[in-house]
Amino acid sequence: MANIQDISALIGDYVKDKKNFKGSFTVSESEQHEITMKDGKFTLFRTLFDNNMNIKVIVDQKQGSASTNKCSKEAVFAAIDDAINSAESGNPDECFDIAPGLEPEKFTMGVLEPDINRLMERTKELSEDIAEKYKKVKIIEMFSKYVKGRSIYTNTNGTRDEKEFGYYELALEFAGNDGESTGGVLFTCVAFDNLDEKLINLGFIDKELEIAENSLNPIKINDKFEGDVILTPESTAQMLGALIANTVGDDVILDKRSKWLDKMDQQVASSILTVSSRPWDKRIVNHEVHTADGFRSKDYTIIENGVLKGLATSLYTSKKCNVKRAENTGGNIIVEAGDIPYKDMIKSVKKGIIVGYVSGGAPNSSGEMSGVAKNSFYIEDGEIKGAVTETMISGNLMEMAMNIKEISKELTCDGYSVLPYIKVGNVTISGN
Repeated sequence: MANIQDISALIGDYVKDKKNFKGSFTVSESEQHEITMKDGKFTLFRTLFDNNMNIKVIVDQKQGSASTNKCSKEAVFAAIDDAINSAESGNPDECFDIAPGLEPEKFTMGVLEPDINRLMERTKELSEDIAEKYKKVKIIEMFSKYVKGRSIYTNTNGTRDEKEFGYYELALEFAGNDGESTGGVLFTCVAFDNLDEKLINLGFIDKELEIAENSLNPIKINDKFEGDVILTPESTAQMLGALIANTVGDDVILDKRSKWLDKMDQQVASSILTVSSRPWDKRIVNHEVHTADGFRSKDYTIIENGVLKGLATSLYTSKKCNVKRAENTGGNIIVEAGDIPYKDMIKSVKKGIIVGYVSGGAPNSSGEMSGVAKNSFYIEDGEIKGAVTETMISGNLMEMAMNIKEISKELTCDGYSVLPYIKVGNVTISGN
């Protein structure tokens, strides 16, 4: 593998005398030990190595970018030249910029010395736990791996961030199967930095396996009604991701399509909802240390007790639209827990469904959304009656945020985010 210290030094020497030039450069290396298991047996163990370089330049107020996974001197210089050429063919904009220089800093996170033998033991144990507990679940693929990496970020204003990290990750693909019928395919993934706990207890793995087994032999809902929808952590992530993109993201702020453009410090959601982007939360396993623009990443709150407190905007958008820049690049969403157990949330539903995730197109600019409810269950008079098929939900994202009735005490952490179950009222549910 190439020496990323040497590559970073090469970049600095190559661009130091360029005029009317700003640039930011990330050079990274990674090492990945991957284990594959199928039908209770290990089928593959391999180690992969990779180098990458990502370049962003601003020349005479024109922006360009390039990337390469080749790290010879010639390839590095060629990639920088490609970025410069792409900038020179663009249009100038005085709002293109990079962050001011920061004091050099080094960051270390996660587990830097893996226990591969123990990871294999835990992976095999997971396979055995699933076979024993969920006899109607078919494992399609199981991947576990350890990832270790280093990166150096520099910019022409003097910033130099060095980051070293390591973490474990498990990815599982599976479906309910009773020998006669097969349910829909589910996928779950979790990142973790120790091997102290059984893998089945991490993230949403156990609950997803239960959903897969219970999704066999679904029932049909024959009518159309307004009812309550309980979003699982997975569908909570889906809803909040769409809500943030449609209200406070770069695109909708730049073209002034956002319905929340003038709603800062105003009520935009139920008073029980607090949503933050917190890469530095101790439950997040591996995270960014600087934004894409080169600012030191910080935790920040987007919605606090239903009140809009922050936008998910880049440096360019903040300058273009005269709004506050987001404190990080986004992701690592954390929702504060509520005060009701998930089981009691189900009991409080007169008529509605639990939604695993929604399959459909992206919501439009006004927030209108509709899609097929997948891995979902019908509730009537506080009881789960069975899995559902051919059932659609529709509503408006902004109205759904205001119509949040309950948030669960339980939180699910998958190493990337921390999310609860959320009950939303007045959602249109259509059978057949």
